[in-house]
Amino acid sequence: MNDDSWADESEYGLVAPGSRNSWRYGSKDRVVIGGGGLAVGVAVAHLTFCLLLAVQSPGGWALVFFIYSLIPVWAIGVSAGSLLGLVLRRITNQWIHVAIFFLAPLLVCAPFGGLSPNGAIFFSMSIAIAAGFGRLAIWKLVRINRPLPIMDGWT
Repeated sequence: MNDDSWADESEYGLVAPGSRNSWRYGSKDRVVIGGGGLAVGVAVAHLTFCLLLAVQSPGGWALVFFIYSLIPVWAIGVSAGSLLGLVLRRITNQWIHVAIFFLAPLLVCAPFGGLSPNGAIFFSMSIAIAAGFGRLAIWKLVRINRPLPIMDGWT
């Protein structure tokens, strides 16, 4: 146990007292993704967005956009995905994660969709669908911490 009065053992301790599980995150964190899973999610989202752009635009503009968007997509995707994942750590239901990864980009990108020649809704929806598919693609790559049942005698 810790002698510091400010340390909250229930928040930052192991899953259960005396547990041999080495869950290095907070005990209330339920769904956590690693760096590899985040990279796979951003890659799937980037490819999905470029495919949706290829359907919407004539010619070979999707390949040009794929090449020129590599750095911005990865910078925004990694930072936004990390922040959303951090906020959603306590929610075990992964369908809620997919829905939030769809709705958040839709709400953020809707005002900027007017720059698209196809209209605001197509641009925003393609980003939202791509982010949702990116989160859906890493469904099996996340680490899940199942809460232990409360047992009498544990303090």
